[in-house]
Amino acid sequence: MTSNATFSMTKKESSASSRIRINVSGTMFETLEETLSRYPDTLLGCPKKRVQYFDKRNDEYFFNRNRLAFDAILFYYQSYGRLVRPDMVPENVFIDEVRFFQIRSSYTSTRDKIERALLGKDEDLPQNLIQRKIWLLFSHPESSYAARVLAVLSVIIILLSVVIPCFESSSGGINSINNNRSTFFSSLEMACYIWFTFELVVRFCSAPHKLRFFRSMLNIVDIISVVPYYVLLTMQNTRAPLSVLRAARMLRVLRIFKLSRYSSGMRILIFTFYTSMKELGMFFIFISISVVVSSSAAYYAETGCEKCAFTSIPDAFWWAVNTITTVGYGDQYPLTASGKMVGCLLTVFGVLIIALPVFLFVANFNKVMNANMAAIDRSGEKER
Repeated sequence: MTSNATFSMTKKESSASSRIRINVSGTMFETLEETLSRYPDTLLGCPKKRVQYFDKRNDEYFFNRNRLAFDAILFYYQSYGRLVRPDMVPENVFIDEVRFFQIRSSYTSTRDKIERALLGKDEDLPQNLIQRKIWLLFSHPESSYAARVLAVLSVIIILLSVVIPCFESSSGGINSINNNRSTFFSSLEMACYIWFTFELVVRFCSAPHKLRFFRSMLNIVDIISVVPYYVLLTMQNTRAPLSVLRAARMLRVLRIFKLSRYSSGMRILIFTFYTSMKELGMFFIFISISVVVSSSAAYYAETGCEKCAFTSIPDAFWWAVNTITTVGYGDQYPLTASGKMVGCLLTVFGVLIIALPVFLFVANFNKVMNANMAAIDRSGEKER
């Protein structure tokens, strides 16, 4: 029987009965014709595309595909476009199934998210030719020789902006530097930040998607590294609190993270921290609970000791953190037997608290590293 004859037969059957049977590796699914027809561009939604999988003998469509993933595929039609990956299906398998059934969805794999964050790749380029050239020049150092030269210049300026406050804060520099020298450093730093601002504005103006620009991890780092300088600049002639000025000066150190735009290793590290936020949050919760409990136990255990180092429970927080992290400065320590017992238990328990999240962090690091290597390999294949 020809394909056209089979198609006409299935069309008649579907018109006679709106129920369609789908066999996926031995697991039977049933749905309605009108449900699949909601997305006519997909494999299941188009009768002409799915006719080649029709089994006339069993009056069903047969697919030798992943059964668990097909649950989510069928739910996509039933829920008007909601595509949710089952936990039991690996992400790469699920992506292959989505592509096989020709489903166009907003689902983005972790691999694609990592590639976009690490390599700074945008799905679209600006339509305007001049805008596209500027965008590639400032955002993609690998795109041309001029872009690589500009990237080297930016790295030099970033390193210079980091070195300047280091020289200014040195004791010899503070004692021996004169006003002209100080003015020179200030002017040099201002020139660096003028370049950073110019680079940020040009990149924003040439960006193909303005809203997505502010969602990019690299652009957020650039904005955070520039803002503190202008905060200090506006507060110089005002009576701002000293704590605010110190905080703004301290935040200027963040400009070193601008190197992440030109260093894949730094991008991998930053994105690993980003993907490990849940694990880090859990870690800080455990640390906080342990500090409060152990500080309370140590304080009450040391009560009555004349030379007790803990005047209150909050005063024991410092000792608890040092003990949990196995740093042990020695400026505070328990004197009584019960207090030392608390310290011993806290030391052993602290090793477990520190060690457990490390495995999760390493797993995320390996995932990000492997995704980065795969993205680089795919980019190399495309260039060939």
